[in-house]
This record gives sequence, structure tokens and C-alpha cells, in this order.
Amino acid sequence: QQSIIMSRYVHTGSSSTGTWFNVHDDKPLRPSGTYVIFSAEERPKLCLEFPNMSFRELADRTSARFKALPPNEREKYNKKALLDKERFVRETLERKNEIERRILLLAEDTAQINHS
Repeated sequence: QQSIIMSRYVHTGSSSTGTWFNVHDDKPLRPSGTYVIFSAEERPKLCLEFPNMSFRELADRTSARFKALPPNEREKYNKKALLDKERFVRETLERKNEIERRILLLAEDTAQINHS
């Protein structure tokens, strides 16, 4: 029973300090910020460039590269973050509309059962 329940949750952090979050497969993923998008693109390059570097050193280097980005390069990542936010809003509205549609169908079915 516990393994079934635990499979619906995701653990973040170390075993002693982490937090369990409930996972909803039908919920849209939250939008990524500018730095997260930059980091996702930059980290693989850094790993190839410095294969023996620790996670902490990679994070420090990624952060330094992000801070050193010229405004026109940073704007590219700001646009990607904005597009991701728009995707999140669109998917959230679609999910809300689908839930409302299902509620209306359920109400109609219930009304038909009560009238027959």
C-alpha cells in the first residue's frame, strides 16, 4: 500500500531535509525562469568543457556566465521564459475548461438519472 501511495509523490532534497510534493500528471508544468532556461542550455556545454568539475563548481560557473551575459543575449532567454509562461497560462486555462466540461457532463448525467 505504501509503495503505491509513495509513487504519486516526488521527493526533493536530501533524505533528511527534503520535501514530498504530490504529483498531478494532468497539471501543467510551472513555467521556467530565465536563469533555469539558461542553465539547462549552458550546463551540458560546461560538462563537456570541464568533465571532472563538481556540481557545485559547475553551478558557480553557470551563475558567473549568466551574470556576465550582455543584455542582447539575456533578452533571448527572457523571451524563452515569456513563451514558457504563455504556454503555462494556455495549458492551465485548457485544463480548467476541461474540468468544467466534465463537471457539466456529470451534472447532466445526474439530472437524467434523477428524471428517469
